[in-house]
Amino acid sequence: MFEVMEEPTDTRMPEEHVPQPNGDAVAVAAEVVTLVESADKSVSDVAPVEVAPPANSVQEQRPFSWLEPHPIFVIVLVGPEEIPFGIQKDFLCSKSSYYRKFFDENADQESIENIVRLPDAPTEVFAYCQNYLYTGQVFPSLDNLPSYDVLIGVWKLGHMLGIDGLCDATLDAMIECRRITEHIPATPLLVQVWKDTPEGSSIRKLLLSWAAEYMRSSESRTEFARSLPQEVLSELVVAMSSLENSSPPDERADSVPAVLASAAEKRRDTEGGQEGGRPAKKQRVSEAGTNGSSPVVSQTAPGRKMVTKGATASVPRTSSKPGPKRRTSGAAIASQQFSTNQKLNFCADLLARMLSGPGFWTRVVGPFKDPVDPQRDGVPDYFNVVKKPMDLTTMKSKMDNKQYNDEQEFLADMNQIFANCYEYWNETDPMWGAAEKLQKSFEDKFSQMNKWIAKMEGDEGH
Repeated sequence: MFEVMEEPTDTRMPEEHVPQPNGDAVAVAAEVVTLVESADKSVSDVAPVEVAPPANSVQEQRPFSWLEPHPIFVIVLVGPEEIPFGIQKDFLCSKSSYYRKFFDENADQESIENIVRLPDAPTEVFAYCQNYLYTGQVFPSLDNLPSYDVLIGVWKLGHMLGIDGLCDATLDAMIECRRITEHIPATPLLVQVWKDTPEGSSIRKLLLSWAAEYMRSSESRTEFARSLPQEVLSELVVAMSSLENSSPPDERADSVPAVLASAAEKRRDTEGGQEGGRPAKKQRVSEAGTNGSSPVVSQTAPGRKMVTKGATASVPRTSSKPGPKRRTSGAAIASQQFSTNQKLNFCADLLARMLSGPGFWTRVVGPFKDPVDPQRDGVPDYFNVVKKPMDLTTMKSKMDNKQYNDEQEFLADMNQIFANCYEYWNETDPMWGAAEKLQKSFEDKFSQMNKWIAKMEGDEGH
């Protein structure tokens, strides 16, 4: 009934056929086993060792905290005068990608104080950058509202140093500046922005939108468009197209494309071959020079010193040039139906046009644009004669900082420029003629205040 299982066949080789290791091989094998067991035990008893990263690798930055000590400082020498600003290194690196990379690449030069330089940065610009680093705000209060040129410098420095959030905060500050001053940057600042900032940058987009709005609303859009370089004009055409599509057309907007096309053509003519026609106009300015410095002026310098204050003061009253009475009548045209803010808006717009250039205004205002430097301009006795110096750049700064209470204060400063010129120069001097030309142009424009306000703003005050 039961099957009997056969015993399995022994497949092993006969003992006499199994190869036997010699004595030396057995000894070596035993020694290897001993070494392996010893190594395993050593590895299990020793804590794991962390491998240090390569010396040149950038380690992940720890979040910055004021609860930790930060004893190492960076001394930033700002501007050509190398004004020193001290900032904790850890804090600076946590805010600036530029300095974070800089100090990572120079980690072997660790010291208690690290000196870096920003020779091209104006001190005022860096001061506002520093204010943002510590407070998160570009300017501390409206009493310290910077001008457009400073804010543009802050944006450029923030972009260069990679300071997180500063560029956006600066644009917000520029919008606030526009709200308070009620005017936009002049053309030279637009040109400078296009020269110093990358294509498509946020500051270009903001200024383009402002320029497009100005083109739609200002009676001076033709002058404004012709003052712009070709690159800015091209981008403005695109911005205007977007604005036209996003808002209903009005009577003034209908002529904007034609104005831009005309300005672009005029710009090409200017850049291509206007050198033959312009030197004669520029020659008058170059003879008078900026604030009066020129070879012609230096030849007449001895004569100037002989002119007394009383004698020169009487000349404007007896000359045939337009006098202060005409300016007063121009100011009187601005009736009380318009608010002070509206009148100051007109003054700000007129001043911006005078300083915008290139073009007619640039050639006319050239000698009166900047403060007189007696040494540079070759008039060492200027401040012995002129006791209340004034220039258009100073007026622009006062306008930006809202230091004019009404249009009469603005007009008084403009009159002061003319009075100073007639006070110092003789009627035969080129500067006298330059002042007459500027005075006539200014009076013609200033007399149109009511017309400008009625067209631009109506009867509604701001």
